[in-house]
Amino acid sequence: MSKNTEQNEKPWKRINLTRFQIKVFLFRLAGPEGCRYGYKDSRCGGSEYTYARKILGLMQISEAEQQKFLEKCQELGGFCDCEILMNAAPRLLGEDTPW
Repeated sequence: MSKNTEQNEKPWKRINLTRFQIKVFLFRLAGPEGCRYGYKDSRCGGSEYTYARKILGLMQISEAEQQKFLEKCQELGGFCDCEILMNAAPRLLGEDTPW
C-alpha cells in the first residue's frame, strides 16, 4: 500500500475521517490551540470536549461526524480532551504517538 493510499484510508467503518485527518486532529489537539500537551500550561476541555469540538469544527467536520468520532474516542478510553491524547490516540491509528 502506498503512503498516499494509507493516508486516505478510513480506519473506522462508520466514521468518515481519513487517517490523515485523524492525525491532523490529534496533533492540533496536542498543540497550542488544544490541550497544550507537554507544555507547562497544559489544559483540558473536560468531558464536553471543548478543544476537540473546536478543532474538528475548524477542520470543517460536520457535527454529526464529530459526534460519531467522539463516541469512538470514548470507546477507546478518551472521555475528555486530554484522555483522547493519552488513551485513544494510539488505538485510533494503531501506532505510537509522539507524545
